[in-house]
Amino acid sequence: MAAAAVELPLSMLLVFGAAKLAGELSERARQPAIVGEILAGMVLGPAVLGWVRPNELLHALAELGVMFLLFNVGLHTRASELKSVGPAATIIAISGVVVPLAAGWGILTLASHTQIEAFFLGAAMVATSVGITAQVLQTGGFLHLQASRIILAAAVIDDVLGLLVLAIVSSLAKGSVNWTEIALTAFLAIAFVVFVVQFGARAAEKIIPRVRESMRAAESDFAIAMTILFALAVLSVYAGVAAIIGAFLAGMMLSSTTGERARLFTQGATELLVPFFLVSIGLNLNL
Repeated sequence: MAAAAVELPLSMLLVFGAAKLAGELSERARQPAIVGEILAGMVLGPAVLGWVRPNELLHALAELGVMFLLFNVGLHTRASELKSVGPAATIIAISGVVVPLAAGWGILTLASHTQIEAFFLGAAMVATSVGITAQVLQTGGFLHLQASRIILAAAVIDDVLGLLVLAIVSSLAKGSVNWTEIALTAFLAIAFVVFVVQFGARAAEKIIPRVRESMRAAESDFAIAMTILFALAVLSVYAGVAAIIGAFLAGMMLSSTTGERARLFTQGATELLVPFFLVSIGLNLNL
């Protein structure tokens, strides 16, 4: 009984404490804290010490961590800023899909592997981590730069394109490609992202102040923000993109209406949960 009761706080102590300690040491070595936090997961996990193993609880905390991270980044990004870098971001995103896909396919083709294997390697190389990108930009204090806006916009587009590439390659492996289904998935994903970017912030500016004034509950601003965060995360999954893209779009939608107190609460939740996301990367390392 005692062992079961201590499992949760002990796991959280090991993961959170090790992440912060390793992050501090990493920064003292003039490296981003994110490097140390991922290394902490590698050391704690099955690859080295085996003190902490991946489980459903840590996975859930990691998923929440990356959602709050992207939401917090979105709060510092205006839709108008993202739209202004749209053409450049689109070119970069397409290049970020075509180049690694071709490289992966070419490497295995030259090594005499099957075409399916070659395309799968290319598809794997297309995948990028929006969460890692956002964390590096945020901790480095680069979110205000135009280059960062281009990177974030390209990451959103790349997520949609990457899922389509994976769907096509998976269908090829099964022997047939349902182009109608893939086209519908692409349409829904693109329409969802474009609609929120185009109209989300304007709708929030008109509706949220009225809702906030009508609410009597404490911290209503934060409650509204969290509801929209999780709602857009759910809708994004149904639209065919990752939940974290919905979290980012939710933050961007609320960037001009969310007050400082709600932002402070969001920052606190992000600081608590993001280490679980970073450490989980190291925990899942399989040497």
